Amino acid sequence: MIKINIKANFWIRLAATLIDFLVFIGFLIGSSFAIFNYKEAKFYNYWSYYLWIIMIILVQNIIWIIIPIFTKGYTLGLFICRLKIIKQQNNKSKFSKVIFDRQRLFSFIWMIIFALFMIFISPQTFEQAANISQTKPLDQLQKAFLSIPSVLSALATFLEFLFILSNAKGDRIGLNDKFSGSYTVWAKKYEDIEENNIDNLIIKPIVRELPKIDYK
Repeated sequence: MIKINIKANFWIRLAATLIDFLVFIGFLIGSSFAIFNYKEAKFYNYWSYYLWIIMIILVQNIIWIIIPIFTKGYTLGLFICRLKIIKQQNNKSKFSKVIFDRQRLFSFIWMIIFALFMIFISPQTFEQAANISQTKPLDQLQKAFLSIPSVLSALATFLEFLFILSNAKGDRIGLNDKFSGSYTVWAKKYEDIEENNIDNLIIKPIVRELPKIDYK
């Protein structure tokens, strides 16, 4: 008999995800007060707008990639919920690669989206959009530029929501787990399993065989 960590259920994983998301949103909103005058709906300095977005990209990667690598599987949300990320039994990759594989899809998507914000939305356009009582509305080109990262953000959020829903299956193995060769488990809850049944816990790709066609 060997002891293995029990895989976390959907609801506790959702709670951990929401905690991490709220931490990120909290930083995003809190840091905005340092660069943006909400009373006058204007930036203190236009260059700070670009620095702010670069900082958002860095913090996003720190929360979901750097911290889990250095803490061996914990984000703040996972730590609070007493969960952690572990490698699958047959995964020979370094743990840092497992975390990177697990998070790279959405990290790169959001990096691209924030980069598009810098490219398409100038500080002046941001100020116009933020000023509800403005006398000069946004022109069509500004609205188009504003819609590009906004639509991509909505699509990325929807895709991430689908990935979260995939954790609700009975085997408690989501798409992120399969792509990265990892599990999200309870940090200090274990179950005993027969050593000869360990292969049943390994996620194996489905081998598809094409039908044989007899041309004779």
